[in-house]
Amino acid sequence: MSTTRTADLHGEAVTYEVRRSEKASQTRIDAGLEGITLVIPAGLEIDPDDIMAEKADWVLRQRDRYARYREEMPERRFEEGECFPVLGEERPIRIKPDAESRVMEDEIQLSASRVESTSIQDELERLYRETAREHFTARADHFCEVMGATYEQIQIRNQKTRWGSYSPRTGTLSLNFRLLMAPPEIVDYVIAHELAHEEHPNHGSRFWRLVAQHVPDYQERGEWLEKNGHRLVFE
Repeated sequence: MSTTRTADLHGEAVTYEVRRSEKASQTRIDAGLEGITLVIPAGLEIDPDDIMAEKADWVLRQRDRYARYREEMPERRFEEGECFPVLGEERPIRIKPDAESRVMEDEIQLSASRVESTSIQDELERLYRETAREHFTARADHFCEVMGATYEQIQIRNQKTRWGSYSPRTGTLSLNFRLLMAPPEIVDYVIAHELAHEEHPNHGSRFWRLVAQHVPDYQERGEWLEKNGHRLVFE
């Protein structure tokens, strides 16, 4: 259950969502492209505005940061001739009479018959997911070989706030298909990062040492994703 409230933070009215959670053990404030959310453990009696006021400076910085990100997000148009990035390179959409859709070096070719039976957006997403699975699998296999890591399966997902995850319990490597829009070195960073969790579930010093062995400039790649991830949109 969630409610919407407005708090006065340093003289500015900030609208935020309050969500009660059975799973939460402590209060936290989440910020993202969708806005600000205050998560409160179920049953805890507390004034939401007081929590927001305590973190006013941080909340205002995050609000302004994500407002800027929303302005910078590209407006996707699913039309022939529009450009979409694949591994960091912009490629125009071309509708072709071929039976199969494919990503070429200089363009994205969509099958006319497939587009007619669905839509440009649906067929483009299907192709992205298919291409992502092929590329991610190849890179995951590479890093498994050099890192001594393993995985059981790869799941291709479309999460709003996460680029990847790894479950040591099931051996499932989950990756966001929109990551295919990023440059190859960013894809490699995310995959190496997630596979490192097989040996180190947390983000302690040993975890980062392992990542650094295989992606020495991981900090720069992580910063790139932090600053540009909002541009990798498909909607």
